[in-house]
Amino acid sequence: MTRLFILTLLLCAPAASVSAQSGPEPQRADGDKALFGDLPTIDSVSLHAQTLAEAPANVTVITAADIRRYGYRTLADALASVRGFYVTYDHEYHYVGVSGISLPGDFNTRFLVMLNGHPLTDNIYNSNGFFGQDFGLDMDLVDRIEIIRGPTSALYGSNGVLANINIVTRSPVDADRLRASAEADSAGQRKLSLAASMNLGRGANLLISASVFNNLGVPFATSGLAVLPGTPNVVPNADGERGYHTFANLIWHNWSFIAYFNSRLKQTPIGVGTSFNGDPAQHAVDGRSFIGALYKRSAGPGQILWQIFYDRYRYQDRYDFPEGNEVETVRDYNFGDWIDSQLAYSLPVPLVGPLTVGVSGSWDLRARQYNLEDGLRQNDTDNPNRDAAFFAQQEWKLSAQWKLDGGVRFDATRWYGNFLSPRLALVWQSSPRTVYKLVYGRPFRNPSAFEQFYNDGGLSYAPAPQLHPESANTFEVSMERQLAHAWTLVANSSYYRINRVIEAVYLADGVQQYRNAGLDRSMGLEFELSGKLWDRLETSASASFGNAAGGQPLVRLANSPAQISKLRLGAPLGGGLHERLFLSGSLQWISARNSWTGDRLGGALLADFTGTLNLHPRFDLEAGVRNAFDRRYEDPIFLSVDRLPGDGRTAFVRLVWRAWE
Repeated sequence: MTRLFILTLLLCAPAASVSAQSGPEPQRADGDKALFGDLPTIDSVSLHAQTLAEAPANVTVITAADIRRYGYRTLADALASVRGFYVTYDHEYHYVGVSGISLPGDFNTRFLVMLNGHPLTDNIYNSNGFFGQDFGLDMDLVDRIEIIRGPTSALYGSNGVLANINIVTRSPVDADRLRASAEADSAGQRKLSLAASMNLGRGANLLISASVFNNLGVPFATSGLAVLPGTPNVVPNADGERGYHTFANLIWHNWSFIAYFNSRLKQTPIGVGTSFNGDPAQHAVDGRSFIGALYKRSAGPGQILWQIFYDRYRYQDRYDFPEGNEVETVRDYNFGDWIDSQLAYSLPVPLVGPLTVGVSGSWDLRARQYNLEDGLRQNDTDNPNRDAAFFAQQEWKLSAQWKLDGGVRFDATRWYGNFLSPRLALVWQSSPRTVYKLVYGRPFRNPSAFEQFYNDGGLSYAPAPQLHPESANTFEVSMERQLAHAWTLVANSSYYRINRVIEAVYLADGVQQYRNAGLDRSMGLEFELSGKLWDRLETSASASFGNAAGGQPLVRLANSPAQISKLRLGAPLGGGLHERLFLSGSLQWISARNSWTGDRLGGALLADFTGTLNLHPRFDLEAGVRNAFDRRYEDPIFLSVDRLPGDGRTAFVRLVWRAWE
């Protein structure tokens, strides 16, 4: 394994003999036409530029204009608007459900979140779960969000089972010269942001950004929860958070340098492993940061892409457990540091199609976990992992209408052995307006360091036996059709069979232990219609139906809705303001879900409204209300209680100032 990793790092070094001149983006074949108007091309599906029609997957794109017009303040807000996606919040983290799978107690481990193509998966929990203010990038800096449905392990390795979410940032060349914003909401959140871009000369352009946020907390109701005796019905200031975001991107010729540092302290109103006690001292502090470089240029007939990153993850918490008449304080600490690198080369193969080959490697410098019980250090473990991989993806142009994409990746890891992940996609563009796609994949997910090595001395977790990677067989079939007057219809069906699911099971003494315990299946059908009514009213309507089940006999998974329906409308108002005022609204219905204890939690109909007003060439005013009708609903969670009330009505206002160019 060590030899394989060293070989990978050597291969990932950039070749000095390649021409230093940057080449043009790969050209599409004559006669190919993009669906869905002027949406940007994407390269996260195959590591080379493709239109939505050409991409061998069903892809949804959220643009910067969508983010601004519909008032998406966090990544969770944006993803909650996407067909078939849903968000659960336990007042520490947000959890995103895909294809009806969002198991309580899981850490968002079966899909990937990437920032400019760099995975944000940490090396302790294998989590892709930063969706609130714990996501360290302000939404002002997002150019677009690419949501790729289906398996992506054949290109990106572990965790690419259900979907891939790639956040693309604004280029320093295109960003505002100076931008500042201030926002506040009725839940106590306050945030200030500042970003600047500048031309440094000699082909160098820099974008820098920083923000701070603070929420002192709001009254948290305990009625209906399992609480300790003496807990008040309403606990004041029990749900606050504070922290900062920083981001920098320097582009110089063929190089792109990125720095991403952030931290957040979150008061956690719900205890772990014990009943709710409203203890204001309980908290969690997390930070997911990295610094790295990407290098891209033409090389012979193709294009070379090399990247190297140093990544860091930090987490610590404090929870208080009642022990008779006393309280025992437990603190957890996680320190993750690692280096990863990737080298990919894409070139056109005559009479065949584009070919992409590459190698990647990841080297854990530290994956340390330990806890303190009343000040005494317990269970201090540090088990760094190593990973090396080779991948290849070939596109075959079978005819003017038919295309076949085949990819395969071989991963070798220190703790979990080897895995071969293939993927096939057949694309039939029956006309310039209609495309059909059939995708098969065998993705996988390696166990996390937390699942394999963590234990707290038997207080909540017992040491796990040797765990094995989860594997899946997945099928996706989609139809994407552009109708008259720029309307778009998308239909998508999926089937997932996930084997050796890693779950926390309860032992006879009530302690949890991670095991390869389950077999989960998911079948789904989705429809979406989008376009403009009367050439002005932006409209998007979707309906998703699914059945995700597991166990023997099969029963519906916890936190898995059978139906999700969404409607989104937005339009500029006429009159003197004309295009300066944009009003939008959305409705979302999520059907009933089961808690992990088997209780049935009712569905919810949620309504959001947003208005964006251009007050002046320098100033924008944004205001909105979430859960406008103040609907009461409950989210399934996995802590000392199995559910929590969802957020009630919340209003926000935001002022944005831009400098003239």
